[in-house]
Amino acid sequence: MNPTVLIVDDDPALLEALPEALRLRMADLAVETCDSAPDAVARIAVEDYDAIVTDIKMPGMDGLALLDEIQKLRPETPTILITGHGEHDLAVQALRRGAYDYIQKPIDRDYFTASLSRAIEKRGLARRIELQRLELERHSHVLEHVGDGVFVVDRDGVVQFWNLAAEQITGIGLEEAVGKRADELLGGWEDVSASIPVAGPGRPKRHLARMLPFEIDGRELWLSLLGVDVADATVYSFQDRTDERVLDKLRDDFVATASHELRTPLAAIYGAAKTLRRRDALDDEGVEHLMGIISSESERLARVVEDILFASHLDSGRPRFAAAPVDVRALVSDVIESMQLQLENGVTLRVEAPPNGLPDVAADPIRLRRVLLNLLENAIKYSPEGGPVVLRVAPGDNRRLRLQVRDEGLGIPRGEQERIFEKFYRADPQLARGVGGTGLGLYICRELVQRMGGEIQVESEPGKGSTFTVELPVPAALATR
Repeated sequence: MNPTVLIVDDDPALLEALPEALRLRMADLAVETCDSAPDAVARIAVEDYDAIVTDIKMPGMDGLALLDEIQKLRPETPTILITGHGEHDLAVQALRRGAYDYIQKPIDRDYFTASLSRAIEKRGLARRIELQRLELERHSHVLEHVGDGVFVVDRDGVVQFWNLAAEQITGIGLEEAVGKRADELLGGWEDVSASIPVAGPGRPKRHLARMLPFEIDGRELWLSLLGVDVADATVYSFQDRTDERVLDKLRDDFVATASHELRTPLAAIYGAAKTLRRRDALDDEGVEHLMGIISSESERLARVVEDILFASHLDSGRPRFAAAPVDVRALVSDVIESMQLQLENGVTLRVEAPPNGLPDVAADPIRLRRVLLNLLENAIKYSPEGGPVVLRVAPGDNRRLRLQVRDEGLGIPRGEQERIFEKFYRADPQLARGVGGTGLGLYICRELVQRMGGEIQVESEPGKGSTFTVELPVPAALATR
């Protein structure tokens, strides 16, 4: 559609000459003329012109008064005022009141044409922006209710739209998001936004969303993002992939942990077996030593496999718990006897318990035994320089029984004390302190204790050891011993 301009002047000669001059320079331009401001106001009320040109001095309503009416009716329409020689103050007033430009008589037609072209271009741009805004408004109702998060970022990096799903995924409300820079809203945006696939003119048509990390209110969120360019903005859609990322990390941790924990005993077994084949170089003592290596490393291998399988069963909810009254004193005595063979490096093991008054607990005796064995094995393993390991049993508060395993070993940094109960998490993943393991022992302990209705927690200080506390409920119906 060709642009249309309205020229307002009370001089008939100018109304005839100026349109002709414009048509010679702007062939596609449509020009309408009007000889009075009130008539012009009536036309402007019904016609949205691309630009308006008016003389500043006219009888009755002058050009400044007409400019005020244009600002009320069509504030986006650029207005150029024609002024006479010596009317500089009027021109300044016009610019302050919203005029786009002013042209002095006698009119420099090249300058006038250039100014009018810029004004028409400005109005066209404003119209396109308005159309895009209306388009966004039309689609906003739909976008508000889609499952994906959707937000719009303009060319200045400011968020202009933020749907309900975006709020639910990120926890950032609409009022907080709109009008704020994206790099202030989404931690890490400045570093990763350039790598988000964006469709649009001149870009490849097919894109796969990319999963990227963002920090929001101290949380790390992994979002799968894809964008599309529209004029003066980019529309982004995203999905929360944080849980998938956690699962991917668990898988990677499992592969790394399992490969290390399986490779070490397998290498020892393989080496011992290879050496045993050279019987001519071994005496009976040497054979016995190598057979001991094969036996102990096979047991270690079996424990690794058992931990992995049992953790998998816990995740699936398959293990059944046979709750029964458990004589804790007898169970502790059995566990301590089993652990005596594993003491090494000067580690000592003792029990602290009242001589009487210990209640039975309603628990699965096999699972509870496994919890205590895991905690004691960890205490011994994390005491490489020896020292006492204490298993303390005492009545707790609110009809609970408290079992504590305390060591004076390496200890656990405060920042890791919550994470040590996560699956595959190891406090010494690089084996810098010479302590290995699958990272499943404490995870299994937590799951078993919670499923028996209890709680487990840790208190620790690096270099001073750790205390693991398990509390189990004591049903009122069970008698006190």
